[in-house]
Amino acid sequence: MAKRFSFKLEGLLKLRHFKEEQLKVELGKINSDIQNTKNRIKELQQHIDEAYISQEQAMKEKVDGQFARFFPYFIQAKREDIKNQENLLYSLERKYQSKLREVSLAMGESKVILNMKEKEKTSWKKEKDKKEQEDIEEIIGMRRVFKEKSI
Repeated sequence: MAKRFSFKLEGLLKLRHFKEEQLKVELGKINSDIQNTKNRIKELQQHIDEAYISQEQAMKEKVDGQFARFFPYFIQAKREDIKNQENLLYSLERKYQSKLREVSLAMGESKVILNMKEKEKTSWKKEKDKKEQEDIEEIIGMRRVFKEKSI
């Protein structure tokens, strides 16, 4: 039975692939958080726009002072929330860039080992083909000798 190819660093290659996949999952989560934060900023901006429209409509009618004082505080709170979300977005984008570098490094490490595996497999295959060719030549030689003896 022919011996199958085995790579000594197969375990390490699997670990590197696993680490790479984990980092990609983390990168996806960060990207999702970035999108959620951007959506939240848009939502807060929309709340401010709606508050201005609501304030304009309320001022057309009779309004008491308590209600009129509500709008500036509401808008100020929304703007502060937007600033907080923008800070969070900046932090997430930096984290995304850092994780992107980690992913590319992990991919490089995996690629190095994968290239080593391919080289070893190619070398093993050449060696196996050479051995098979020698065996075939030996069998042909033995047949020739057997035919010569039988004639």
